Amino acid sequence: MNFSEVREYQFGDETRFIDWNVTARYNRPHVKVFEEEREQVNILLIDVSKSMDFGSGKRSKKELMIELYATIAFSCALNKDKVGVLFFADKVERYFEPKSGMKNIWMIAMQLIEWKNESVDSDLQEPLRFLRALKLKRFRLFVLSDFHFERNKQQKEALIRTKRKNRVYALNVRDQMESNIPLKGFYQIVHAETGKRSWYNGFSQKKRNVLKALEHETRQYWKNECRKNNIHYMELSGEVDVFKKLNGLM
Repeated sequence: MNFSEVREYQFGDETRFIDWNVTARYNRPHVKVFEEEREQVNILLIDVSKSMDFGSGKRSKKELMIELYATIAFSCALNKDKVGVLFFADKVERYFEPKSGMKNIWMIAMQLIEWKNESVDSDLQEPLRFLRALKLKRFRLFVLSDFHFERNKQQKEALIRTKRKNRVYALNVRDQMESNIPLKGFYQIVHAETGKRSWYNGFSQKKRNVLKALEHETRQYWKNECRKNNIHYMELSGEVDVFKKLNGLM
């Protein structure tokens, strides 16, 4: 309930809403008037491309993303807000319209856990175009992804366009090993999305530096673009406490 105004007492008003300060000032009883707080609609854009299966620590990026989804969704449910979810990779994979209640959240969680995707790419434009076509009123948008999108004008502007009317949170799900292979040696690397295999020389400091610089450059690009356009940006890896990290964000 949101406070709206103070007006004179009318027959039938609840006495517990009497504003005693205003009543004393005007020497006539006045009551506080409240209006129902409108339900907040929350949309979670969840990247289900194959790169999300990667994990070198105690949990994969997908497992971290599931925990992120659950934390955000249950928080919304406690506030009696609606939660909608869109799975995407190189296209829109599945859309769950916004609904309230725990049953809806559990159902989507099970779908996410069991989801298998062979998509070879991830694209941010398609899901955002899909959302615009729905013509939803204002909503909060949470993008859960490793942000391995092409760094082009179209991807960036699609996100900025969504931000104009809505609050947007970009949650970059990462794995530490993507930017820092800890052991020296030769590694066969399989691209999670294309299946392409290549050898990586971990003995070469130059190669290690190139890999680290490339990952850093991608992260900084999205971090800078989001902050420049007042989009909430946060990086999370498998080692973090999700609840503590998200506390206060929403």
